[in-house]
Amino acid sequence: MGPAQEADLDQWDQMIDTNCKGLTYCTRAILPGMVARGRGHVINLGSVAGSYPYPGGNVYGGSKAFVHQFSLDLRSDLHGTGVRVTSVEPGMADTEFSTVRFGGDKGQADAVYAGMQPLTADDIAEAIYWAAAQPPHVNVNRIELMATAQSFAPFQVARDS
Repeated sequence: MGPAQEADLDQWDQMIDTNCKGLTYCTRAILPGMVARGRGHVINLGSVAGSYPYPGGNVYGGSKAFVHQFSLDLRSDLHGTGVRVTSVEPGMADTEFSTVRFGGDKGQADAVYAGMQPLTADDIAEAIYWAAAQPPHVNVNRIELMATAQSFAPFQVARDS
């Protein structure tokens, strides 16, 4: 959550191991069976942080940009196999991850959502269900969803004081 120049490298390693390496290893393990059956659906969980930067998002945003691009490349590699690929990219969501990213400090996690209604795990699950429920000839490439109270603006501007 802090600036890159003050980041904890162990936390960066954990994010890369989880969001990039974990995703690629699991995907590689399941793809041969899906391709052999001529069907399946890889649904990856990204984040709007992979498209829209925010202060302190550094490696988290980069790892979620990886999820987005990896999903697009998988879709290309799996062309003609019958295997579908979707990237679901939610914005602010009040889930257990919120507490984990603040080292278990529930109060700090709750403060992020003070005065607004964030997405819930159920909201995200509904989007995933919708993508998965499409007929086999339909591939939903990407779903981006945010709480109504969130947007990707404004850009940061540093001003002389």
